[in-house]
Amino acid sequence: MPIHKYLERIRFIDSLICKKATGNTKILAKKLNLSVSGTEKFIHEMKEAGFPISYSKKRKSYFYNRDGKMVERLFTEEMDKDEMKKITGGRTFFHLFLNRNYSTV
Repeated sequence: MPIHKYLERIRFIDSLICKKATGNTKILAKKLNLSVSGTEKFIHEMKEAGFPISYSKKRKSYFYNRDGKMVERLFTEEMDKDEMKKITGGRTFFHLFLNRNYSTV
């Protein structure tokens, strides 16, 4: 399977998990147009890659058991020095509070 097709499937599974709309493995397999065993393989591989996937018998759906999100790209460009200088990391917001004169009542 070409890597772009593989990543599309993972993104689709991720979006369904985020919406808590996977259904059970059989339903998810239909949504993915895969066999049940192929779907189980995808879920297993995603878990091995670090996705915190669990299954709720009550909801009959897969879900993430920790907060986070899937990385959008496998390749990103590094920022140059000018772009790095523009990032304040909240410093500007923090200085708003330091520079205020608070009077005590």
